[in-house]
Amino acid sequence: MFKRLTLLVAAGALATACASSPAAGPVATSPATPAASTAPVTVTVANLAATTAWVAEENLIPDDPVLALVAATNGSTDSPQGIVITCNAANGGTVVKLGKQLRTRVGETATYRVRTGAGLQEVEGKFQANAKSGDADFIFPIRQADLLALSQLDMVSVLSDTGEVQWALVKDVSAKPQAKYIASLKDMPKQATDFVAYCNPK
Repeated sequence: MFKRLTLLVAAGALATACASSPAAGPVATSPATPAASTAPVTVTVANLAATTAWVAEENLIPDDPVLALVAATNGSTDSPQGIVITCNAANGGTVVKLGKQLRTRVGETATYRVRTGAGLQEVEGKFQANAKSGDADFIFPIRQADLLALSQLDMVSVLSDTGEVQWALVKDVSAKPQAKYIASLKDMPKQATDFVAYCNPK
């Protein structure tokens, strides 16, 4: 479930000058060495923005409704491109499976952050093995209202617990955000609406 993340912005400067002994002549100064950045550098592994879209599938009982990122041309939810959202039609519970995660983290829990414009929202989930892909999925619950809201945005980014931008979903396929994986929001507004309709407990 999403929780509002309070952002604390702190700005300040620390300047300390010390001289252990006076110099006889002019003191030579060296340029300040820039501080090393602690934020991880995100390198794009795959840009799927131009080749992906979203598809919802009703999947009648005993299967569950699915909303998946698929290949834009004749894509199937049986072959998702890294993100699958499922619904338990019996109770309306909705879960996101964010793929292409490190298999070494299977069994761990973590808190990721979803960036929506200027805001950040926390999502708490767990890593599970993905038998088809061989890597892991980060799985977390999401409210249907939040899913519908996300589907209307121009860009959505997902940051890992280490600060790496894991995924970026973009409306404009020419956009090149900093993210490990970039995918499209194509067709998501309508498909998310259909998915929620399929998801309502029967």
